[in-house]
Amino acid sequence: MWKRNNWRYVAVLCGMAAAVAGCSEGTTPLRPTTVSPELTSTTHVHQNVGAISAAAEVPGAELAAVRRATAAFHDAADAAAAGYVVGPHCDSSPAGVMGFHAGNQALIGNQTLDPEKPEVLLYLEKPEGGLRLIGVEYVQVVLLRNPDTGQIGPWMSTSPWPANYQVVTPTPQLFGQTFQGPMPGHVPGMPSHWDLHAWVWAHNPSGMFAQWNPSLSCS
Repeated sequence: MWKRNNWRYVAVLCGMAAAVAGCSEGTTPLRPTTVSPELTSTTHVHQNVGAISAAAEVPGAELAAVRRATAAFHDAADAAAAGYVVGPHCDSSPAGVMGFHAGNQALIGNQTLDPEKPEVLLYLEKPEGGLRLIGVEYVQVVLLRNPDTGQIGPWMSTSPWPANYQVVTPTPQLFGQTFQGPMPGHVPGMPSHWDLHAWVWAHNPSGMFAQWNPSLSCS
């Protein structure tokens, strides 16, 4: 069984918020709020928003570049050396599997999207032990401006932000696809964000950019 360091993964998510907002009351639109009980586990919960079209044209050359850039991360030790930390749960739903999420704090926190530097790697456990790379996930944190104070920062609560708050970051796109979201953070310390999955290392009958892969299993 692949051993995952739970506290280290949570630290990466908290570090992600720190990298984006400084984790201080003075640099967030609203003072830090208490995380709701629904997010006391590290289960990856996604809203079904901004559905990706499986019929959209797949940019083969761009995806080939992603495969070349992430090929070394078939070895999870190389991924760890590059700053990716594997989460404690293999995420699944009736719609399929996402697998284990290995997030890179530095990449998530810098607000820059580089197709060849995905913020998250997706893995499954191999029957013989170790991890199998199955895809990547791109993440961009939503930054908001509080019009009353002028402060800019992420939204840390699971409840909707006030209607008068202004989204500073435009909805991101890669590969001709609009990211899904914005959606609340999935675990304590994770702000609202957009994301886009790309199944570059495993076939997904639902489409290259679908959230869930029904052809895979966590067991």
